[in-house]
Amino acid sequence: MKRLLYGLVALAFVACELEIGVNGKEAMLSNVTIECIDETVITNNTSANNEPFTKHTYLCRGYVGGFRGECEIRVLHNNFILFKSYNTTVAGLKMPFEFTFAPERAYLDEPYNNFVIEVVDADRGELLCKTSVVVTKHPDSTTEEPTDVPYMEYSLWGTECEWQLPDGNNSVIIVNSDEELKRYIASEAGEGYPTVDFTKYTMIIAYGYTARGIYDTYVESLQQTSETEYALNINVVTTDAETPEKWTKALLVDKFDKVYTINLNVDVTKLIN
Repeated sequence: MKRLLYGLVALAFVACELEIGVNGKEAMLSNVTIECIDETVITNNTSANNEPFTKHTYLCRGYVGGFRGECEIRVLHNNFILFKSYNTTVAGLKMPFEFTFAPERAYLDEPYNNFVIEVVDADRGELLCKTSVVVTKHPDSTTEEPTDVPYMEYSLWGTECEWQLPDGNNSVIIVNSDEELKRYIASEAGEGYPTVDFTKYTMIIAYGYTARGIYDTYVESLQQTSETEYALNINVVTTDAETPEKWTKALLVDKFDKVYTINLNVDVTKLIN
């Protein structure tokens, strides 16, 4: 069973909605917060439809004070008591409290819930004060497992053309039209370069240089890491020759439907003889 951790934040810290004098003092709650510290998927529940749901474990913290005596702290949702604390002795000043509760209620598996915290006189059962806390679950993480992106390599090999790219090391250029591609290819003989159907494809050009000669350059992977990000992983294998060299890799992928960020990761390794 996969256990997830979601942070929940208290949006309202109402000091006290109701204050009742006890022994000439005013009972009050303050700085009340509730957060989820764990959640567990419940599959063998006894609800009417017997559908799986997520049980949240909450941590409640705050201060209670303004009176002397024993009290009980309760947590309610829609006037239904979810939790009762052990009797707590208060001696007038603000006293901190902290407890956890984990109600197995399918109807609490919502984006947000309105909880009511009550302080009740332990001897007489009278309500001393209460406050409400709206607890909202953060949106589920949009982080996804990287997925491989299919691509075709584009090469100028076998032509009289060569790449004419801006200065830069480990850089990326996105090309979406033939007019753009012309800026990055030069040919003294006026020879044409392999055409690309930019109605179907987008070109990713990655390039850089090394301080030594290059034996090989290859693409390890092209992956989509989020809704708007790609990771292009390239390995450059160098030789012992102390001659700086440039490298270029051009890939064709399905036409981009939005602006993507290409994160280029270059791993330079030395050829082992």
